[in-house]
Amino acid sequence: MQVTGRAIVIFVSVVGAASFASGWWMTANVREVARRTDGELERLARHLRAHAEAHAGDYPTSEAAFLAAAGAADRADIESILRNLQVRWPPTGDLAPVLEANGLPTGLGTLDRVNEGLRGSARRHAGSGGAGSTP
Repeated sequence: MQVTGRAIVIFVSVVGAASFASGWWMTANVREVARRTDGELERLARHLRAHAEAHAGDYPTSEAAFLAAAGAADRADIESILRNLQVRWPPTGDLAPVLEANGLPTGLGTLDRVNEGLRGSARRHAGSGGAGSTP
């Protein structure tokens, strides 16, 4: 059996097309998971900022404290989010929690932006004479 140049070109074309299609499908799935993760990070940050506003600028220092202070509707959303994400809780309420994606993909810069927003909120409150400031 003789392999012709035409057969090689067809084979390489089929393999290339299959590789492109599978790569496109895989990256589309990763991008979709990253979009969901980004949304959950943003929602969790909003819940944390709302908690801080309702508690004189203090952030929760544990998941239990966070859930205990949340309303029923918010609690269900928070519990759902916390199944996928990780939070490093601060030792004191004047410090912001640090959100982590728990190994899930995120958009470029999302974790930095969300965590910096929480830290900035804590600094602003501390600077305005809130819970974490000194007299």
